[in-house]
Amino acid sequence: MPISAFDHYTIRAANVDVSARFYSEIMGFRTQVLDGFEFPFRLMFLGDQAIVHLMGAGEALDTFLRRGAPCYDTGPERITGNMEHVAFNATGLASFITRLSDSGIPFSERSLPDYGVAQLMFDDPDGVEIEVNFPIAEKL
Repeated sequence: MPISAFDHYTIRAANVDVSARFYSEIMGFRTQVLDGFEFPFRLMFLGDQAIVHLMGAGEALDTFLRRGAPCYDTGPERITGNMEHVAFNATGLASFITRLSDSGIPFSERSLPDYGVAQLMFDDPDGVEIEVNFPIAEKL
């Protein structure tokens, strides 16, 4: 059975409310609070897809997931792996740069004309690098 679609990525958030505000105000995602868990939990929607799951880091989450993570403790048995970055496609490069600048979020820019994209790279509140790709024509 082939893979048919990307579903979501999950972040062990140091502060779920700060991270949810970032994904809402900067990325434009809609927030849904999930109750009924022993830890804070937010779903961040891109359209109808809950693309980012924000789970509050701590012992309750470790128990729920049956493992820890480097952000909460150390030791090789707690490592869940390394993610370099997550990428999105968008339009509206100039307004996105303004949004990042107005929010005080440091970012870098890179143009890849051979691939037709202008990229912005920045980190979310938990240190996950986000890449947003825009049509190169918006850079010109």
